[in-house]
Amino acid sequence: MREDTNFNFVGKQSTTMTRNIHITLTAREIRENELEGKAAVVIDVLRATSVIVTALYNGASWVKTVASVEEALLLKSDLVMLGGERFALRIEGFDFSNSPLEYTADKVSGKGIVLTTTNGTQALSKCVAAEEVLIGSMINHRAVADYLGKQDRPVELICAGTNGEFSLDDFLCAGLICTTLQQFGGFELNDLCRLAMETWAHGRNDLHKALSGATHYNILKSKGFDIDLEYCLQRDTHNILVIKNQEERFTTETQRARSYTENS
Repeated sequence: MREDTNFNFVGKQSTTMTRNIHITLTAREIRENELEGKAAVVIDVLRATSVIVTALYNGASWVKTVASVEEALLLKSDLVMLGGERFALRIEGFDFSNSPLEYTADKVSGKGIVLTTTNGTQALSKCVAAEEVLIGSMINHRAVADYLGKQDRPVELICAGTNGEFSLDDFLCAGLICTTLQQFGGFELNDLCRLAMETWAHGRNDLHKALSGATHYNILKSKGFDIDLEYCLQRDTHNILVIKNQEERFTTETQRARSYTENS
């Protein structure tokens, strides 16, 4: 089941409160104690956050991210499927790899997904202290920015990186989100945010050219994931907000509201 909803969120744009935007460049650099009170947006464009958005867009009931293969295997059942990668390849005994193209509606609709990856889910595991945790990607950036623009919280854009190192694809997405958030006003940008915006402005018209020298982009290209690269670098093809719920699972905003109503 596909969801393509234009969100009108409850909330009033602040005209008196200045909200800070900060960018963390890799999962290794996350300062967990500094996430309190913030909306943390984890970005792993290639490919974990693109997978999460795609699975939920195609009707998965929820996605739970875990750090280890062992933890994922313990959660497998008839209604829970496993996805993820190590060294960019599918893990033995898992239903899916980390290719978003595998998470089609006929396979994931109505199912829970447990995901573990080298970079993205490691970053997500360090965001427990955040007030909210959202999933950011190129394919759903507008839904993320629209939501954040109507909130009063400071924002932490967390780039997952690649094996603890800086990853240009995530930084470009952070620049895109910063650029869109500027339209709402009331955000204070530091120099790193401005650099991300300039990087986005310079590369936005040809992302493949902008990433042609990037390490992770070329790792995936060398392994034959050209179609995944095309897919993940599309902009705003999936207009859904993905946010972690009280059960530590990622769902769409619509699913979260429905669950809250049913449990009230």
